[in-house]
Amino acid sequence: MGSLQLSPKYVADGGEPSDRRAVTPTFNVRRKDVPKTLVEASAQLRSHTRSSPDSPSSTYHEKTEALPEIRVTPVGLEIYELPSSFPKLPDPVSPNVPLTHEEKGRVIERARELVLYSVDPDMQLAWASDALNWLLVCYSRERNVCDTKNSSFQSSVEGSQLEIDAKNIIDFLVAQGHPHANFEKGKWLEFGHFGHRVNKRSAFHLYRDALSEGYMRAAYRMGMMYESSNDPTKAIEYYERGRKENDAACCYRLAMIAFLGQHDQKVDFAKAIPLIKTAAQRADEYAPQAAYVLGLLQADDLPHFRTPELKDLASARKNIEKAAYLGFAKAQLKMGSAYELCTLGCPFDPALSMHYLELASLQGEPEADMSLSRWFLVGYEGVFEANKEIAFTRAKRAADQDLPTALFAVGYFYEIGVHVDVDIYQAVEWYSKAANAGNLDATARVRALIQQGYHPPRVPGPGPRSRSTSPLHP
Repeated sequence: MGSLQLSPKYVADGGEPSDRRAVTPTFNVRRKDVPKTLVEASAQLRSHTRSSPDSPSSTYHEKTEALPEIRVTPVGLEIYELPSSFPKLPDPVSPNVPLTHEEKGRVIERARELVLYSVDPDMQLAWASDALNWLLVCYSRERNVCDTKNSSFQSSVEGSQLEIDAKNIIDFLVAQGHPHANFEKGKWLEFGHFGHRVNKRSAFHLYRDALSEGYMRAAYRMGMMYESSNDPTKAIEYYERGRKENDAACCYRLAMIAFLGQHDQKVDFAKAIPLIKTAAQRADEYAPQAAYVLGLLQADDLPHFRTPELKDLASARKNIEKAAYLGFAKAQLKMGSAYELCTLGCPFDPALSMHYLELASLQGEPEADMSLSRWFLVGYEGVFEANKEIAFTRAKRAADQDLPTALFAVGYFYEIGVHVDVDIYQAVEWYSKAANAGNLDATARVRALIQQGYHPPRVPGPGPRSRSTSPLHP
């Protein structure tokens, strides 16, 4: 049982999805039970379907595709600044371009009643999993843009009816012993999501139960837990168990162990390359990394990993695009850059560049916010106008995550007065932070301003980055 996806199946060659098909609804919903708002929904959204290789044959997307659609506003969208300032995508858009976060939310919202009336547990699980993962992105953005430490702060997404409905489905199916449901609840307990405290022991037991019923992705999570407990031998044993069933996550982890020579294993490219290819081919929304790494190898974009036998720019673009489509933030950042700088064989396209960058920003990639800041600082004639407020806001958001170029940019904005009043002392403060983070341009600006009589305050350097900057993280 694979997770149901929110968009069309990735199309490697730009053609129509191979599994797009007519589906006769089989769940038990009488027409009069369908809310009027769903029946009258407008057909403006891109009603796409996509499936991973092991997805269930009946999907909630296919069942709602036939319904006309209204404008449904998902919970939590007030925390997004998706202004009309963002350029519109071309119409029609390529089927390989992922939906916006708002569009995903609308697909989930309009399917809610149909799913709740359904008697198909796989469909319900797929919807519940998609809904909760969509909400995790909402929670992340809310933490980034709102003052959550303020005593008067009230979350616009936590405890929503969408969360309640999705959790109820999974809790009910856990009680029935459904392996995929056990796996999903295990993740809540491992990472402390959705009101649960971290409880790794209970999470492990749920993963074990899921694996015993044949849900192979659980082998990956169990392996990761053994790795974090300094038992790599046991971890590799579980990864190998998943590899035998071609689980994408297990194949990817074993490939990285072989590429990097981790856990006292020898560096073995001959072993790693077939594994990364299998993992990339089997990639899904919950294990998209392999497609990205394979794409980087094919683009010869990993200087410490020379694999000339893999070099193929067209395949590199397809794999990185696939990983971006499946929701991997670093791949979305890469595609955003590709449409700006015309790399990977991509044409110059500001709208697509900003589309991918916004998706990466939603997942907390500071480089994406900094790139959006640069776009909005100058605009692009005939496509979208400059917006100094957004330029400053996005640079500040990236600077708050200690990105050196963003720290410099905020200093520059204060020095010349972009959306803020000119404040040289603030400029020196931000330049000093950037200099402490290793930005040489900032060091030069601090020296120049000191010579003019402006002295920097004593400011701490940036703290340790909370996110890995390597594309080859486990």
